[in-house]
Amino acid sequence: MRLAAEERTLLTVLPGHLMSLLEGAGETPSGDLPDALRRLLPPAYTTDPDAERAYVSMTRQDLVEHHRESLETMSATARATWLDDEQLVAWLAALNDLRLALGSMLGVTEDDTEAPMGDAHQAEWIAYLYLGALQSELIDVLERTLPDPVAGADDLVPEDHWGEPPGGLRWDGTPQPRDP
Repeated sequence: MRLAAEERTLLTVLPGHLMSLLEGAGETPSGDLPDALRRLLPPAYTTDPDAERAYVSMTRQDLVEHHRESLETMSATARATWLDDEQLVAWLAALNDLRLALGSMLGVTEDDTEAPMGDAHQAEWIAYLYLGALQSELIDVLERTLPDPVAGADDLVPEDHWGEPPGGLRWDGTPQPRDP
């Protein structure tokens, strides 16, 4: 890992900010979460408050712990010059979490590819874009570790025996809904 000192500082500090937000999220109802956490801890039952409460009580703490572990790994290894496979996977998860949190806070859409000029949150935009570039670089590194494709392997893939559903039926035999 060849990163500038400023990058390493950012990758040490940012996870701590998100971990502090996650700290109180364990039993918080999904609708009461801060914007930065809504993509990390989405609701499962938007129309059934009782089912949502049960879901949160059964799963939320594990999900928060998973996010926290990845963020802690990134923060603890931000000054490292080498990451093992497990740490690299944790970094990818932490980068994704940080980008989701920042993107939610900034209101990022699919069309946003650069920071808006004069935005009051220019530093957050720069961090968001930097994290995306770093995530892309890590994925490129992982991609280079994949084995070469096997010549003719595609020939072994069977044809789609399902094809188009006959008579508008789904694979399970139920009718497909018609387009309005």
